[in-house]
Amino acid sequence: MAMYPIFLLYGIFIFSAIFLVWILIAIITDFIFLCFPKVDSKVLSKRVVITSAKFSYLDDVHELFIKYQYEFEGVIYTSTLLNAFGGVRSFGEKGVRKAVANSITSEDRIAVYVCPFYPKLAYALPFGWSKFLVLPIIAVVLALFLSSSNKLNIF
Repeated sequence: MAMYPIFLLYGIFIFSAIFLVWILIAIITDFIFLCFPKVDSKVLSKRVVITSAKFSYLDDVHELFIKYQYEFEGVIYTSTLLNAFGGVRSFGEKGVRKAVANSITSEDRIAVYVCPFYPKLAYALPFGWSKFLVLPIIAVVLALFLSSSNKLNIF
């Protein structure tokens, strides 16, 4: 086999392996946070930001931002983290599932999951990320990973 196709296959294999590990770490992190203590927090600010899409086949992107303050073991912390993927965003007219976003942000309090080993780290919405966007990406990258590993006889 020529050098260029092998180099390309190894590149695809390494990229897809790194991407899959990163995604799995984020998903496992969200699972772990569901086991951590749940505390009540005060919502300091909240907004849904709408960004216009530059591509005709995608609608606007809606992203939820919440800044909250919580107390854990007598110390007050402030955070904006929503989950391991960094936030809650979605494409389309129903972005961030507007009804859910409104119900979450309509109140001045929200429950957050606090890491007991590092209390500065808390997630307000584990698994609040768009599965409609992430799961197809995982499927495509997994297909690339398996295809390139099969051609390279790695597994």
